[in-house]
Amino acid sequence: MVGEFCKRGLNFDKGRHVRRTKYLHIKITILFVLPLIIVLLFGGICCAYPGVPEQVRIGLFFSDSKTKQYTAVSSFTIDGESGLRIGDFTDSGFTSLVEETTNNFITIRKDAFYVKSNGGLKEYDPKSTPKGEKIGAYHAKLGGSFENYEALKVKLDEYQSDGIDAYPVFADDWQIWCGFYPNESIMQAELGGVIEFSVIPPSSTRIVVLSSDGQVKLMYDSVKGALRIYPKEGKEPSLFRINSDSKKVYRGGIEVLRQAGSDMTVINVLPMEEYLYGVVPGEIGASSHAEALKAQAVAARTYTMNNLSKYGHLKFNVCATTYSQVYKGFSVEHPATNKAIDDTKDEIVTYKGKPAAVFYFSSSGGRTEDVKNVWGSDGYPYLISVEDSYESGKSWHYNWQVSYTAQKIGEIMTDRGFKLGSIQGVFITKRSEAGRAIEVVVKGSKDERVYTNGNTRSFLSLDSQWYEITTDSDVSVMVNKESNANTQLNGKKVLTASGLQTISTSSSISLVGSDNVSKKVPAAPTTYIFTGKGWGHSVGMSQEGAKGMANEGFTYKEILTHYFTGTKVE
Repeated sequence: MVGEFCKRGLNFDKGRHVRRTKYLHIKITILFVLPLIIVLLFGGICCAYPGVPEQVRIGLFFSDSKTKQYTAVSSFTIDGESGLRIGDFTDSGFTSLVEETTNNFITIRKDAFYVKSNGGLKEYDPKSTPKGEKIGAYHAKLGGSFENYEALKVKLDEYQSDGIDAYPVFADDWQIWCGFYPNESIMQAELGGVIEFSVIPPSSTRIVVLSSDGQVKLMYDSVKGALRIYPKEGKEPSLFRINSDSKKVYRGGIEVLRQAGSDMTVINVLPMEEYLYGVVPGEIGASSHAEALKAQAVAARTYTMNNLSKYGHLKFNVCATTYSQVYKGFSVEHPATNKAIDDTKDEIVTYKGKPAAVFYFSSSGGRTEDVKNVWGSDGYPYLISVEDSYESGKSWHYNWQVSYTAQKIGEIMTDRGFKLGSIQGVFITKRSEAGRAIEVVVKGSKDERVYTNGNTRSFLSLDSQWYEITTDSDVSVMVNKESNANTQLNGKKVLTASGLQTISTSSSISLVGSDNVSKKVPAAPTTYIFTGKGWGHSVGMSQEGAKGMANEGFTYKEILTHYFTGTKVE
């Protein structure tokens, strides 16, 4: 549009006898209209928040004593449709060392002590002597170092043509090694007098890369860098797969580390937006309204921003499970959610210019909750209870009910080390302004246990904190002429023919209703029924509410600033 307008303007200037006033009129018009066109073209584009990182690091396999997650691996396979680039990553960038030029898988294995068992490898302590063929972590270095792989390859071919099972090694320079010996004595017995070598002892950081036929493609043991693997470019997007699992297909690349007290840590390194491609579809249905998808995309990006250092001690940002955000990679991507992520690129929720602490959940049941009533946190003025009137009420577990016997509750308490005796009652003793339970007492014959805030949900793995408790011992009594109330008779005093007596837990009570029908109820409940609404912790954005708001015409920014009071999207 701008180019065509200028072209028309230039046509007025043809010839030598253009009047001065006409030229000035055209010049003024151009100067006036051009800014207007620029505003029309670019006015809808938001400025991205400057602190959003280009790349994130996602822990796929790792061991973490803080969160009790132990998924680190001693070996795994990886393949790419067009092959793989295996290399060294330092502050200077990625340097390809060797390649797999087919779509065959390669095996990444920590260099350790193994014994062949039942067709596989079982790691063993080198101080022990298990039966079977052993693969060790002692190696023989042949000759000196080489400037590059090309120079090494010439000598490597010579060794291999002489029948020596030699292989390339990158240990911040290029070397040639051979063998996987259980100990130095065996190495000396096999190589002594045959070839000159120096002993390479075991290392806690060394990693082996093997081809699909079991041959060593590379031994890696750098102290300056980290082992990185990327898919070779071919089909778009370039993808890789782990352990031949169609549900473990990812963009970007992986970094493999050996860290103290752990098997190998495997990290997916990829751009922020591509990470979100594998997060957002699992958090909200891809068929949802585009504005709801955008709201989820911005919320997920903001959550990532606030958790970039969560796993810093393990050298990655977030993990792929519910301890962070569930990340399933390429296998769950959808065009609709990818577009929502791209349309909101680098946008996050901020409060007073800084990333806000955002949370989201499935459904609230009609009103969200103040963070102080869930996690006991304070100082988050944007994480307060707000009306949530646009939820459909038809979502999974929007209304729910679950039952526990008194015996089962007693077993749960005992398993947790609480010796309460026989359970006599479970009571909600405090509620929040929104109506959720924020204090629950579990009363036993010997002791009682008090749960507060979010624990009023987690103590029995309930769907939410918004519930009522009824029992099989509830009776309806008249409070006044206009209303009745449910109560339990255990411990209550009643007037009998024998005088005033206290109802004990061991008794059952015969009641005669207004219809003159007699029935027996236990004095103490034997069954507790929890009837509630909403699913999740209820702090922040309700995903069902976001869908409802989007369907009613609200934009993603309006949705987010509704749930996070006083924030901005920038």
